[in-house]
Formats: sequence, C-alpha cells, structure tokens
Amino acid sequence: MKIIQIILSVICLLAVLPGCSTTGRVRSIKAIKDVSQDEILTVMATGPGFKTRKRLTYLIAWNNIPVGRITAESRGIEKYQGKGIYIAKVVTESNKFLSKIYRVEDTYTSYVDAQTMTSLRYEADRKEGNYRKHLIVEYDFDALEAIYTNLTDGSVKRCKIEKDVQDPLSAACRFTTLPLEPEELISMTINLNEKNYKVYGKIENVNAVGLPHLGTFPAFMLRPYVELNSKRWKKGKGRFYFSADENRYPLYGIVWIPFGRVTATLRSIEDLPE
Repeated sequence: MKIIQIILSVICLLAVLPGCSTTGRVRSIKAIKDVSQDEILTVMATGPGFKTRKRLTYLIAWNNIPVGRITAESRGIEKYQGKGIYIAKVVTESNKFLSKIYRVEDTYTSYVDAQTMTSLRYEADRKEGNYRKHLIVEYDFDALEAIYTNLTDGSVKRCKIEKDVQDPLSAACRFTTLPLEPEELISMTINLNEKNYKVYGKIENVNAVGLPHLGTFPAFMLRPYVELNSKRWKKGKGRFYFSADENRYPLYGIVWIPFGRVTATLRSIEDLPE
C-alpha cells in the first residue's frame, strides 16, 4: 500500500509539470555521415581498454518527465589488498520535485580488479525515503564466498560465489572492455542480495543514438535478461545503447515498469584530474 501511495503522489505532482524532450533518440546509422557499418563492426570486435578519470552524468526521466540524475565516475589505478584496482562509483539522486514526495540518494562503489575485471569489494549506501541501508560486500575468491556486512544493523551474512563473480557495477565496467559481435549472446554471474544471478545480454541493431547535448553517436543495442536458479526472472525489461566506438560509453537506457517507462540519457562527459 505504501508504494502505491508514493507512486500516486508522484503522478499527481508531475502531472502539473511540463513534459520534456531531453531523452535520447534512436536513429538510422545513415544519420552519421562518413561512418560505415564495416568500420563500426571492426571497432566493436576490438575490446577497448577500461576508461579511467571520466565522469558521466545522466538525466533520469519517468514517462519523459525529469525525476533525477545519475553520476558515474572512474578513477585511475589504485591499490587494494596488494592488487591494482579501478574504483568505480555511481550516485543516483532524485531531483527537487520528486524529493518532495520520495527522496532518493544512493551511492554504489565497486573495487574492480584491474587484471581480471572482477569485483573485490562492493559498497551500497542507500537512502530512499525513510529507508536506510549501508552494506559492504567483500569477495573471497580463495573460499569462493561473499561476506555481507550490514553497517546499519551490524549483521554479517555469507553466500557462495563463482570464481569470476561480478557485482552490478563491476559487471557494467567489464562489459565496456569486451570484444563484441552483432547477434552475440554474452553472459555474466552477478552476486546481489546474497544470490547469484545469471545475466545474459544479446547484442543487436547497429544504429545511431542522438543525445540532446552531445550529438549523434554510432551505437549498438544490448537487450538483457536474467535467470535465477535456471528460471527466467520476469520482473521488468529494458534495452540499453552503447557507443560503437573506442569509448563504448553507455548512451541511453530504457526500462519498462508497470507505471510507464524510465529512461537514462547521457548529458555530459567530463575528464577528471589525475
């Protein structure tokens, strides 16, 4: 009942706001001059290196109405437990309109092994309405287990993992480094909420994506689906577009929910200092 009341309140609030046209647009690859599909496929087939010292900012919209933003950033190589790592961080924030009803301020941090692109540590600090949870997950690849430490209530839990397990954020980092081909089906195991999900993604449709503030990029689409204990996870569906170039930036994503669709559109790309 509570979530229904929140959703209805948000609908009432946003109904008085004008819509926006600041989400991405999928277009024909012909919209980009002097770029051939053969060139794009060659670049996709070459796994690019992980991009460091970057900050990407996304507009989150619900049914084309802005409701918040996502900021994703990565730093240079650092040391953790004697290994070289990338530290990737994502912050999700509601805007002032949505925050009047349901404030969201979540921070997710991943320590990604620079050699294997697997997760060594994952931290989730969630502040959603009155809900609070600060969780640290350490991955022990010798014992093949994940240790969940809840800093909010002090509890500690453990679960078994696979040798190449990912957290949700490290999985995204690893994906940006893979060599890819159209129609290819990729898979990863993502550990979340003390469960191991098998995540598959179909590489489809070399197109172009137009972004309001950044121009038009050659792009390919990723259509993911999830299995848990060999059963298809049917909650929600989405599609995501990545630049088909040496950067492989996440450009635009769409997720369908019972009350419409949520989009994330890349708005800015910044270089971070060393």
